[in-house]
Amino acid sequence: MEQNNTKLKRVLGFGATYGAAMGLVVSGTAMFSVTQVAGQASHAVWITGLIGLIPIICAALAFSELSAMLPGGGMISDYTSPALGRFWGTLAVLGTYVLLAAADGSTQMAMSGYSLQDVTGIPAIITSLVFLVLCLFINLFDVGIYGKFAGALPIGMMIAYMVLAICGALGVGESMGIAAPVGSTFLPSTGWAGVFGAVGSSIWWYIGFENCCPMAEETKEPYKVIPKALFAALITIYLIDIVFSYAALKYTDINVLLTSGVSHIDGSRAMMGTIGAVVMSTITILASFTTANSQLAALPRMFYGLARQGQLPKAFGYVHPKYRVPIYGTVTCFLLMFVCTIYICAQGGTAEIMNMFINIVCVAWLGCYILAMVDVLVLRKRYPDFPRLFKVPAPKVTFTIGIIGSIYAIYTISDYILFTLAWLAVVVIFIIVWNKAHKKPINEVTKLEDAVIMIRERTEYLPVWDEAVVDWLKSRNAL
Repeated sequence: MEQNNTKLKRVLGFGATYGAAMGLVVSGTAMFSVTQVAGQASHAVWITGLIGLIPIICAALAFSELSAMLPGGGMISDYTSPALGRFWGTLAVLGTYVLLAAADGSTQMAMSGYSLQDVTGIPAIITSLVFLVLCLFINLFDVGIYGKFAGALPIGMMIAYMVLAICGALGVGESMGIAAPVGSTFLPSTGWAGVFGAVGSSIWWYIGFENCCPMAEETKEPYKVIPKALFAALITIYLIDIVFSYAALKYTDINVLLTSGVSHIDGSRAMMGTIGAVVMSTITILASFTTANSQLAALPRMFYGLARQGQLPKAFGYVHPKYRVPIYGTVTCFLLMFVCTIYICAQGGTAEIMNMFINIVCVAWLGCYILAMVDVLVLRKRYPDFPRLFKVPAPKVTFTIGIIGSIYAIYTISDYILFTLAWLAVVVIFIIVWNKAHKKPINEVTKLEDAVIMIRERTEYLPVWDEAVVDWLKSRNAL
């Protein structure tokens, strides 16, 4: 009974899970990416976004089944270790999330700085680094400060973004005399090649939707709630982004959308005047700050978990006795973001440099989504009798479409693939050398039984799932 008091309570419903699914997606770089894709695809952007949504929907189905099977993990490594082995799980974490923190975390900081510079004239490098240092202090000394308002912020920012998009699309700025339409065509000057060539970049609209999966152990009926939250969030994001794209294209010169490092703010200014610019700048600063702060909080805890498993140096498993945070991991993550932020600002925060960092992460993240789809197929074959409270229909067909779509998306941004592959090669070498040096099996596969037992021990009782897995465990003589 005493142990139960330490378990996370299952109190979260659809609203909280829906907000979490949009939490990482509502970011400054995501809104910047919307106008960048609109510039490439013109008014056919809805086709580009829809094509990009297909592999994302397939990945969402994969995460829905995986989180229903193991409603106590939530990170890709938790699902990959029993499917493909610890090597692939560790590679997914170090290969993807380190890039995320370094490349996207820094881009978010730079984006917040340039957004403020656009309105106030304060040099972006100053405010970017001030925001980053503030994130560091929050995560070192009182992470609870952020947690008190983090849940409501994504929903609030999405509502503000939606209102701005709708006002722009309805021509409110034009009726007020502060906006004037510009000529734009359905297809860009590059034709259909531009429409299909922007698919990879449109993936950034949706990446991070699986952010709600780690909440499975706090969610009531996660096998029902998480799939609904994932799909509701993705459809919401797609619709709002398309409306905003339409408004931006209607009132903004397409060359501005293609070349500006704050094209989403320029688009907002064009459709709604100074009001639009101030609103979008505010949304961007808040969204970028909260996203980067989340990354600075999450990655050190992944380092902590890997260190406890013996996959990273013990220092990353050290927790400060007073502040109760993984201090070395936090400082390491901060330094990565610090260096990259300075680099972006030194390059002038151009659209080119922003897109480079975004697409580098996109390539790695799509690899993670492919891995999740493979995980489902492998677990289906290895554990066909496991009780699945959510099952992907026709998984072979669904995931073939999803994997091919992901590979195509990677192909459209293949200019950046060599950097990502180089980083992954470094991670692979590290994993092999580290495990050889410590005489550990490089790719030990976690038994699904062990993963299930651990979830049952550390999480609150979950009706239906608990009864089903108990019967399954007994059938395998694991209980």
